[in-house]
Amino acid sequence: MEANREYRFARLILKLGNTIIKNRDKHLRQIGLTTEQADSLQFFLYQGQATITELKDHLGVSHQTARGIVRRMEDKALVRTRKSDIDARCQQVIPTEQGREAGEVLRRNGTCTGSQLLRGLSEAEQKQFFNLLQNALKNIEN
Repeated sequence: MEANREYRFARLILKLGNTIIKNRDKHLRQIGLTTEQADSLQFFLYQGQATITELKDHLGVSHQTARGIVRRMEDKALVRTRKSDIDARCQQVIPTEQGREAGEVLRRNGTCTGSQLLRGLSEAEQKQFFNLLQNALKNIEN
């Protein structure tokens, strides 16, 4: 009985994750972004004038991959690049006004998804759910 419950629980979490990803992908298509571009844009919006190298480290990808993501974001006028004032070998990435607007749409969509996810839960249940999810994530990462 335990194993069956654990299996059903894991499947339910997987279904929840897949549904969230499906909804996110739909929202991203509506604003013309890929998942990598959306994640990168959020990174640059929250980090200020970060570099491509910092994005590479954040995403855990090669420098060429990070550079390609940034180039495609430049083509969409979401960011611009310039040589770093600190190290001329590095390119700083600065979100444009259009990039900041797209970031706001991403934030609103994420907030909407979060609201749907928590609908009907009390404040105490939301805190408990958050803590349980954090613990589950730690368990599965180790």
